[in-house]
Formats: sequence, C-alpha cells, structure tokens
Amino acid sequence: MTNETSNKPKYKLVVSDFHLGKGRYFEDGTQNILEDFIYDREFSEFLNFYRSGTYAHAEVELILNGDILNLLQFDTWGIHTHLITERSVTRAVERIVEGHPEFFIALRKFANTPHHQVSYIVGNHDVGMLWLGPRKVFNEAVGTPVKFYDVHYKFDGIHVEHGQQYERFSQIDMQMPFITRGVPEPVLNLPWGSLFVAVGLPKIKQSRPHVDKVRPMSTFIRWIFIHDFFWGLKTGMDILKFIFDTILFRRRYQIHQGVRATLSLLKEISLYPSYDKIAFKILENFEDVNTVIFGHTHILRYRQWREGKEYFNEGTWNETTNLDLSDYGKQIRLTYAFIEYSMEEAERNRPKVRLKQWNGLWKPEVDSLV
Repeated sequence: MTNETSNKPKYKLVVSDFHLGKGRYFEDGTQNILEDFIYDREFSEFLNFYRSGTYAHAEVELILNGDILNLLQFDTWGIHTHLITERSVTRAVERIVEGHPEFFIALRKFANTPHHQVSYIVGNHDVGMLWLGPRKVFNEAVGTPVKFYDVHYKFDGIHVEHGQQYERFSQIDMQMPFITRGVPEPVLNLPWGSLFVAVGLPKIKQSRPHVDKVRPMSTFIRWIFIHDFFWGLKTGMDILKFIFDTILFRRRYQIHQGVRATLSLLKEISLYPSYDKIAFKILENFEDVNTVIFGHTHILRYRQWREGKEYFNEGTWNETTNLDLSDYGKQIRLTYAFIEYSMEEAERNRPKVRLKQWNGLWKPEVDSLV
C-alpha cells in the first residue's frame, strides 16, 4: 500500500440479513410474497452516498455479513428442496441478479469506485456461496473480485461474523459442508434449521408471509393461539410432523447424540442463544479482539463487556414486528455498523464503531405492500 493510500480517510460499512430473492415482482407483474428485500432504491442511495462527496477519495469497504442472498427458500427448478447443488445455487444467484437490477448496478458502481471494495461473509441462508460457481456469478454481477470469507473476518481488533455457527440447528459443518456419497452430484450438508427453512418454511409463508419476521417467537406463538387458533393448530401439527420425520426417522438428519441432544436442539429453536454471552466469550478469549460484530438475529444491539470491549449487532434491512412492549410494533430500520479509522497515526489501528440507520433521500411516494 502506498503512502498516499494509507493517508486517505478509511471507513468500513457492515450490513447483513437482506435475504434477496427473485425480486419483488414476477415477470407477469404479480407480487412475489416470498421476497423479503424491497429496498433496492434505498440501498442504491446508500452506496452512492458512500462513494461520493466526502467518501469519493476515501478507502471504503462494504462488508456483507451473511444472509445477503436467500438461497435456501429458492425454488430454482420449480420446487423447494433440500437437495441443493452447486448448479442450482449458481442458477439461483443468476435469478437474484435478474430480479434486483438496481441493487447490483449500485453494487457494481460502488465496487468500481477507486479505493472501494466489497467483502462477503457466508451466512446460513446463503451457505451455497461456499461454492465457486455462485461466487463467480456474484463477482461478474459486481464487476470486480469480491473477497469471500467462509466463517468470519478479523481485522484491526474487530471480529465480524454472521453468527449461525453458535446455534446447533443452523451451524454449518465446515469439515464436511457438502454431501458427496450416495448422490449424483454434491449437495449442501444442511443443518436441521436450514433444512426447515428450505423445505418447511416456504409452505408456511405462502399463507402467512410475516411468520418469520416476528419477535420474540414465544410471544408470537401465544398470540397465534389466541387470534389465529385453527391456522396455528394446523401449522403446529405440520411442524411436529416435520420434526419427527427429519430428526427421528431420516438418518441423514438424525441427531446422533440421542434424545437428550434432540431435546436440546428443540429448546434452542424456541429460545435463541444469548449472543451477548457469545460475543463476551470471544472478547474474553482473544486478547487481540476488542470489538465483535454479529448479524443473524435481526435485532439491532449494542453491549459493552468492559471498558474498551464492545459487541454490536447491525440488525437487518428486512421488516420486523416486535411484540415486546418495550419496542412494540412493526419496524423498518435500514441499519448498519459504521467503522471509522482515525487520521491520527497513533490511533489509526483502533477504529471506532458506531451503529447507524440509513434514512435515505426524501421521495414523494413509495410502493406499499398489499
């Protein structure tokens, strides 16, 4: 790196959990109810802001911290299946690029701005990005090589990770991410949670598209049995059948540690692990880490472990509904982590991290979901 480059203002932007699908509308103009990301224009404005004005001559890195693409809930060949191959994932990424032209045009312009770059950390919804085929398609859409990280990205005392590796039901087996025996071509070795997201959840979302956007889940379940009882009963029975079918009767997805591990898994599904504790453990175990940034939970969060040790979660750009009275209601927060390096040489290796919300540019009208 030249002295000229090292003396430039330096920033990093961390976003996650966009869940891009085929696009908001199908070719015939009908709405795609399984599409979670409808903020292409806002994202384009966001990237244009950070490649112009003050940031035009700065070093700016965009870190896509997992679940940017929703490659699990994708009917590439017309059906939702757990048999996900490199061929199907590559085609899915092509369809996503076609369905979100404004998003990828903005990404291409950003990545091709001098001293700007894009990095991609693989999450649970886009685990297919472990393959080279979809990475090639993504690189072609962006117009320049993207730096891919399989699990985490560590730099200057900051640990950035999506977070699925700390949940048994969505943890990727990085020792064996693909199944090669007994299949005509390698398929993803999906954990149980990803199996449910790929096969079970799309059927539920066909009738209740909001079902995976409500927090906390325990309160939502109680709400369902008061206000949507018959649908809740039917869906609960379908989920129980899916659980028994996949965990107990299909050896590929059986939890081999036995009944205790199975019950532990089911408990974890209903009660998310505390990411505060996970982040604090990383901060305690690694002296060279002073900041942890997670995604995955869709919940904007800041916690301080002790002086100089911090945990951030950048939230999501998807709509969420919170049933907790402390933060009640439907929320759309286009949030991100903003990392700023000091121009002072003595402080340049300890960047400052803040959580921000993109409010966008004023516009007289926007499309409303029906």
